[in-house]
Amino acid sequence: MSRIMICFLAIVLFTTLPLQGSSLWQSDGSSLFSDPIARGEGDLLTVVIRENAEASHEADTETGQGLGFELNPGVFLSTLFAGLSPSYSDKAEAGGRTQRAGSIVGEITVEIVEVLDSGNFRIEGIKGITVDGEHQEIELSGMIRPEDIEKDNTIESARLADVNISYTGSGVVADKQRPSILEWLLNWIF
Repeated sequence: MSRIMICFLAIVLFTTLPLQGSSLWQSDGSSLFSDPIARGEGDLLTVVIRENAEASHEADTETGQGLGFELNPGVFLSTLFAGLSPSYSDKAEAGGRTQRAGSIVGEITVEIVEVLDSGNFRIEGIKGITVDGEHQEIELSGMIRPEDIEKDNTIESARLADVNISYTGSGVVADKQRPSILEWLLNWIF
């Protein structure tokens, strides 16, 4: 009899407790079979940075000026200015060349900070790395189109519009690359 009583109590307990259920269906429209892709403010995505920049400028300037005259000796001048043929010339040449190159490769996870009226996203992100007292920081901002986001929630930096990528560093090595106050002062004077 005690077994029957325990079974009866168990059935009564389980039927009187509130039951909760959840659905496998997700109301946000995302699929159960795909990775989540950034779609709105606050979502994250990874920007794959592969930027190469090269610039060169070359300029040449050449100017010239001349003045000359010949003196034909006359009666009086032949004794005074014998063999004199004055001449003047002025010439200036200048040339210059500037060449710069830079490259940055890396990845940075950014946040969608604004969904624009056009449906495009404005993104921003900062990534800092410190190794042996040297701090390197990558800062990125720009605009992207949702259709340019890959299935793995990444986007190439070449697909960004109004992009600003800043790569800075601080530490002993970075400090040694900056001119000293004395160098700066001498360069400013001369």
